[in-house]
Amino acid sequence: MIAEASKRRSEESSKKSLSVSHWIDDLPWLEANERLVSQPTVNIEGLVGGYTGPGGKTILPHRAVAKIDMRLVPDMRKDDAVAALRAHLAAHGFGDLEVNVTGGYDPTSTASSSRLVQAQVAVLKRAGSSPVLWPRNAGSYPGYVFTGAPLKLASGHFGLGHGSGAHAPDEYYVIESTNPKLQGFDGAVMSFVQYLYELAK
Repeated sequence: MIAEASKRRSEESSKKSLSVSHWIDDLPWLEANERLVSQPTVNIEGLVGGYTGPGGKTILPHRAVAKIDMRLVPDMRKDDAVAALRAHLAAHGFGDLEVNVTGGYDPTSTASSSRLVQAQVAVLKRAGSSPVLWPRNAGSYPGYVFTGAPLKLASGHFGLGHGSGAHAPDEYYVIESTNPKLQGFDGAVMSFVQYLYELAK
């Protein structure tokens, strides 16, 4: 699935949209995509520490904070990841650091062969789109509520329409489209109606 998606997606467009010139460790396109969807990450969202007010204060800061997020992949558990983080800090001499967990959840995954995903594919194909199946996104949503025990149901993202730049100042979503191959908001809503009918077959 990753190999097929890598053939159909543009490496140069992806680099441009992310404002990067190369991938981590200078990996080739296919391997960069494999790493993206299969390996966990620890991301530093922000660092705060020291004195930044007027004048000088030539002493060590009494407090420093790092805010992080961790992306988990299948077969990992949130509580285990937090325990591993604490153990890693302790092993490097930082066992006295306070770790406050303010949210999070287990990873989620749905087989591409599930009725849910196949219904999505059917609706997209009827609309003239040739969907690219992607094992998992580099973002997050609490899909584990559906895919985990006790429900163990399929879950996934779907919809015709177009948007990009999530969580960024340039985030957008097309409301009205002049391109017949691109749905606006009304077409995106109708795609969910078609999806529900397809799923009910």
